[in-house]
Amino acid sequence: MSRIIKHYLFIVLILTAVVGRAQPTASNNANTNNFSIKGAYSMLRQVANDGTNDSMMNSEQFKIYTDRYMIYVHPAPGDTLAQYGIGQYEIKNGKVMEYVFHTSGAGARKDTFELNISKIGQGYKQTIHFPAAEGRRWTLIEDYINVGKNVSTPLDGAWKQTKVTRITPNGKRSTNNNPTQFKVFESGHFIWVRTTTDTATRQPVSYYGYGSFQMEGDNKLTEINTSSTFRTDLMGVPVPIRVEFIGKDGYRQTITAADGSKIVEEYQRLK
Repeated sequence: MSRIIKHYLFIVLILTAVVGRAQPTASNNANTNNFSIKGAYSMLRQVANDGTNDSMMNSEQFKIYTDRYMIYVHPAPGDTLAQYGIGQYEIKNGKVMEYVFHTSGAGARKDTFELNISKIGQGYKQTIHFPAAEGRRWTLIEDYINVGKNVSTPLDGAWKQTKVTRITPNGKRSTNNNPTQFKVFESGHFIWVRTTTDTATRQPVSYYGYGSFQMEGDNKLTEINTSSTFRTDLMGVPVPIRVEFIGKDGYRQTITAADGSKIVEEYQRLK
């Protein structure tokens, strides 16, 4: 199976080193570009078909589309570490074209996915047809429900972290000026993903959190992670965050822990 399939299909076969490209196929959806997929979605079902059999996946995945960007994330099978992808998208010939530029496993990428989109109930169905790999032609089908709220905030959009500073209770600071973290806000929901290098294995390790948020005035928001790598510390726990906007395309967020320590993160809007 090609590496490109791994970004969406994470439990099937051992990967090869070949990178494929999703192929055009007939769409069951509208024939125009006049539809919007912007919103926050929770996956209900994931099915992989190898041309002969369906394999139902027991997977948890969340996906957000802003006006120009998309991000998806799910915990790794049997683990709480993250598998994610982020990129731009466009609606073209009645289909959604996703251009993934960064993933948890491979870092910077240039992958293209063509999605057939069909409206179902309060959500949508997406179908991806992959080129033949190992003698099989794979199709991946995912059903999503729209969980977004009809709200708009100054934070809506996709952001890349540019700097993070940790401050201990006694004032000692440590700063990372080259972090790999993305955060996306849309429809009252958020996803954050972070990749670091494991000091022992020198391999990338990724973390995540997603859930709902609410602005409280211009300079404060509260986040509640409904799923995260840090299940005990974050899941279901309201996290108050102080926000300071830096022009129209930057912001700084400060999280203060119970012991007085702080995490100060700076973000730049992806354009």
